[in-house]
Amino acid sequence: MAGRIRRFFTNIICGCVYNKDKRKHLRVLLNSPVSSYVRFVRKNTGCPIKKLRTFIGYQARNLLISVNDEYIYKFPLRRSNSDELALREKRIVDALIPVSPIGIPPVEIYEYHGVLVRRYPFVRGVRLREIPLDVVLKNVKILAPQIAVFLHAIGVCDPDEIRDLKPDVNSKPGYMYGWFHGDIGDNFFVDIDTMQITAFIDWEDCYFGDFSATFTGDKRSPNRELMRAASQEYKKLYNGGCYGV
Repeated sequence: MAGRIRRFFTNIICGCVYNKDKRKHLRVLLNSPVSSYVRFVRKNTGCPIKKLRTFIGYQARNLLISVNDEYIYKFPLRRSNSDELALREKRIVDALIPVSPIGIPPVEIYEYHGVLVRRYPFVRGVRLREIPLDVVLKNVKILAPQIAVFLHAIGVCDPDEIRDLKPDVNSKPGYMYGWFHGDIGDNFFVDIDTMQITAFIDWEDCYFGDFSATFTGDKRSPNRELMRAASQEYKKLYNGGCYGV
């Protein structure tokens, strides 16, 4: 009964918010035990909370809490396999950090009321997708090589530690084929002053397979010109490594 009443008032309050993203953010906050989350975060860090911000993860999968611009906590929402994803992400991140030319934030896992919560170091910068298109286009020659080097390094590696996560454990990396995280625009963070990519986050959906679509018209790419340039840089790297095409 209490849950129904809560949802009823949540719908009324959210109905007064016009912006879709803000409405979704508010709905998640009203339907989540945020005060309990904050108590957990305070105890976990062992420090006073001077600055706290909340974010909603992709497809409202998670509620993220930023603490003192030092840590990000990820609390799962409505996902029965959230523990499995948390453990999977940690395994992938631990295996790929040593080979990545761009920072991948390490994952720490803690238990909160029987559910696994992830903690990451705070990442500074701006999401690639949030950078104005004219700024991106002006800096294609700086951004494209960084993206290509990253995708190439991750794509050609084959760590033993995560080999069992591949669809076929005997599959080998190839041209635009290997380990890959598909969401380039939302997960690359960029220092807007230098246009250097500072980190790549959120590895729970990383997979081993064909990633050519990200270069050739993936609708989630930040823009085609940038990815076209990254594709050319990737080809140079791959051919230079004598893998063959």
